[in-house]
Amino acid sequence: MELTDDTRLQPSASANRRARNGAFRPPWSTEMRIRHACTSCADCIRSCPEAILVAGPAGTPVVDFSLGACTFCEACAAACDEDVFDLSEPPWQLKAVLQNTCLLHQGVTCRSCTDVCEISALRFDLHSGPVGQVKVDATRCNGCGACLSMCPVSAITLQTILPKEKAMA
Repeated sequence: MELTDDTRLQPSASANRRARNGAFRPPWSTEMRIRHACTSCADCIRSCPEAILVAGPAGTPVVDFSLGACTFCEACAAACDEDVFDLSEPPWQLKAVLQNTCLLHQGVTCRSCTDVCEISALRFDLHSGPVGQVKVDATRCNGCGACLSMCPVSAITLQTILPKEKAMA
């Protein structure tokens, strides 16, 4: 199903569920910034060339990685007139995490996630197990989400992982 601007601007039930369960906000934004400064004008949603921003709770933007990956083009931040985005900060601290439901854990060869990872944060290691294993290099992963929609068994999640110095502070 192709999403038009009109369908992307309609809050969906799934977007509302994700928001209550930790929706992913656009890069360079936080839940607090969205709640305090976002006017739900949808300029950021309309400006996203990847069409992965959709209307969430109260029409505020959430990222729907099932629609694609973030290219960190900054179009959403450029379109916003409010104090929602902070380009002086990293886009986010999201990192790919592999779950035990990965096909490789079941003895089935699959490299969908490694094939789509442009920065090679997901690497296939043939030395592990009979069919290999995917290893995530969290230092390289930028949380773009490209691997999420490619996994045939949804074995990849994105989680916020703080750098060690921030986690200890």
